[in-house]
Parts: sequence; structure tokens; C-alpha cells
Amino acid sequence: MSEAGDYSPGVWSGHDFDSARRSYRSYAAGSYSKAVSKGVKAKDLVPKKLSTESTNPLVIITDQTGSMGEWPATMFSKLPYLEHEAKTEYMGKDVEISWGAIGDAHNGEDYPLQVRPFAKGTDLAVRLKELVIEGQGGGTTQESYELAALYYARNVNMPNAIRPLLIFIGDESPYNYVDPNQAETLAHINTKQKIKTDQVFEELKQHYSVYFVQKPYGDDHLSDGPLTGTTKRVHEDWADLVGEDHIALLGDPERVVDVIFGIMAKEAGRVKYFKKELEDRQKPEQVKSVYTALRTVHALPSANDSKRRLGDGHSVTRKSKKE
Repeated sequence: MSEAGDYSPGVWSGHDFDSARRSYRSYAAGSYSKAVSKGVKAKDLVPKKLSTESTNPLVIITDQTGSMGEWPATMFSKLPYLEHEAKTEYMGKDVEISWGAIGDAHNGEDYPLQVRPFAKGTDLAVRLKELVIEGQGGGTTQESYELAALYYARNVNMPNAIRPLLIFIGDESPYNYVDPNQAETLAHINTKQKIKTDQVFEELKQHYSVYFVQKPYGDDHLSDGPLTGTTKRVHEDWADLVGEDHIALLGDPERVVDVIFGIMAKEAGRVKYFKKELEDRQKPEQVKSVYTALRTVHALPSANDSKRRLGDGHSVTRKSKKE
């Protein structure tokens, strides 16, 4: 069955995208109240350590605050397609995925950082549904991405990793530093002093190629003109952290998985395959939306697969103003 009329069935012909989306919406709406009633604590959703034997681990961390709207449900509905393409075309048969979620640790939320163990196959859906959709956020245009960055930089063991990839999905900026108390109580990391967020991301990029899929903030809309308002400021903040060529600016949640494929293709040196597959499967206006989002990501030559190694995650275009 096609995905709400815009994906050709292909190898996923038995998957009902609309049903999967409705199922996830239903789960998400009640996930917070269920977690609270069961006495789930913040640390219950953040293992002290993660480990994976995969040579190509993938981490996807999404903002789960109220401003994200349909994005988490859309991604979940396309889960079989996401894993299939990652495994067969971009990241190899042993790919494993860790889901993460962030909220606002400065807003008194119960679950501002959530991390799920690496998984594959049917366990991916199980792990994704363990995330609690709190749906809050403090309205400051900042969320606790830096906590997730610190956790994945220091608490993950991946001895076989060759080409690890980490993708944030969100619409706000990280805070400027990691608070020591938050690091200990939420991320299982002991530090005696604040850590600047740009230092955290430099550490993270020693372990992964790091990207940000940016949703426009609030009621902001994308156009052919320059960015404005909060969306512009958030974009600049992330460009300082990961580089302009590691940001995909996307206004349509329906295309988020296609954009993730485009990022994978850049990392795997398979941009030509990605473009052919996308153009065969999608309508012209949908293809245009994806290509526009990936404009800076695909601006430079694709990575050479044989040369990609752990720690190659630095942008080649824009460095932090603080360096």
C-alpha cells in the first residue's frame, strides 16, 4: 500500500502508513500520563551506557516538545522503509539504530532527555514506543540538545564503528552550556563545572558525523528568500555547531525520512542512487522539497566510502565563531 498516496509501494507494499501513523498518534497522546502513573523516572529512560557491535550505527534524536507537531508520528509511520533503505543501500546489513528524544531540562520537565538502546528489525518499533512524548517546552527557543550530545559523546561504546551517523531533528537551539547537575542527574555524567555547548559538539563530532534536520520555528514558513526571525537565529546557532553543510532545512514533515536518506547517501557516497530512487518514487514537487532541504548537504562532492572513518564528522564549510 502506498504511503498516503505519495509513495509507490515497492518492497513495503504490505505496510499501511496511515494505520501506523494513527497508532503512533494514539500511543503518543497517552505516553506521558502512562509513564507518570507507572512511576517512570527520568533515569529509567536513560541507560548508564549504550553499546553496539554495528559497524555503521545510526542515532536519531528528535525534539519531542509540543512545537514538533506531526513530525514524530510521520517518522514512525515510515519506519519499515527507513530501516530497509538504511540496511540495503546506505549503511549496511548490520546497521543498528538508537532513538533519542529531548525536551527542556530548564523547564521542570519530567523526561527532558531520553535514550533508547540500539536496536534493529521489529525491536525498532518497540524501542521507539518507549519514548515518552511529554509535549512541553519552555517557550525560550532553546531545548536540551546539548545534554543528548554529551551523553552520546561519552556514554556509547561502539568498538566496530566505521561510519557512525547522528542526526538531530528539531526547531530550536541548544542551551549555551551543560549544567553539571543536569549532566549528573539526567545523563549519568559527572562533571564539576559547566561545559560549553560548542565544546560538547566538538567532542561529539570526534565520534559521529553530526547533522541537524531543522523544522521552521512556530508559524515561520520557508520561502525562496533569506531566513528571518527565530528560524534564522536557530539556523545560525546550529551552523556554528555542525556547519552549514550539515543542516537540512525542511518545512514538510512528510519528507523527513527522504531527507534522512539524503544525509545517509552523502555519507555513503551514494547521492546518484538516492536521486534516481527519489525521482522514481516521488512527485516532482516532493522531489523539489527534498532537494531544497538538502541543498547545502549535497553542495560538495559525496564522501568516499572507502575513506570514511570514525571521527570524520567535522563540517568542511563553516567553523564555529568561537574557535
